[in-house]
Formats: sequence, structure tokens, C-alpha cells
Amino acid sequence: MSTTSSQLEEPKYIELRTNDGVIHTVNTRLALQMGPIRDLIMLEKEKKVNAIDAIPLARVDAKNMRFIIKWSAAIQRLRGNVELKRKTILKQLLSEEDADYGFLLQLILASNYLQLENLLKASTNLLADSIEACESVQEICKRFNVPTDSL
Repeated sequence: MSTTSSQLEEPKYIELRTNDGVIHTVNTRLALQMGPIRDLIMLEKEKKVNAIDAIPLARVDAKNMRFIIKWSAAIQRLRGNVELKRKTILKQLLSEEDADYGFLLQLILASNYLQLENLLKASTNLLADSIEACESVQEICKRFNVPTDSL
């Protein structure tokens, strides 16, 4: 079996700059999963230019980007009941990060902005499960640090 030159090439990487100025070098395969980045890369290919050194991500901070990179690496190996496994992996990664619900909400916003449907679905399902587990509105407010009206 012959090997083509494209199979021997090193993986290509792209730089992403989060809104707090941190540069992340990620595999192009991951970057192409992100809608806004994919659109920009395709536009550059179409115009045959490579004008941007690091692609700016206006709505994603470094902590969320690091998490998204970990998430992507973890789900690449999934087989079988993928939906359940994604949620389990998300819970595990959030636990390792000692993340609170504020971080989960920021992650939902980042995954929506980047159009990462699998992460968006898993994170919103996890948030919904957390809300369903609450027995009262007061418990929801306490869990999500929402001030309550004291009328």
C-alpha cells in the first residue's frame, strides 16, 4: 500500500486569540469544527490569502478555550452511546476544573458562539438537569447565585 505525501504531512495548526489576549495553537481539524473559524478559513482559501496570524475570538476567554480543547480531545475517541458518554465526559471535565455554574453558563455561551453543537447540547442538557433537580425557585436562585426579590 503506497503512502501519499498528504498522509506524511505533520498536522496543521492554527492560532486562536481569546478575548483576554491568550493565544492558543490548535489542530486545524478542531478549528474547522468551529463555525466562525471555519468560515474565515474558507474565505481565506477562496481569496488565496493568509492575512491573519491569530484568529480573534471576541466571545471566548482563555479558560473556556482550554476547556473546549480538552473536551474535543476527550470526545474524539467516543464510540457507542455517544450522547450519554458526552454528558459523562462533560461532568468529569467540569469536576476536574472545579467549575461552578457560572463557568457552565460561560461555556454554553462560548459553545454557541463557536457553533460547537455537541458541546452546546451536552452543556445545556447538564444545566437543564441541574435546574430539574431543584425543588423550588429559591433553590434555583441559590444554586445559580441569582438574587431573590424580598417583597
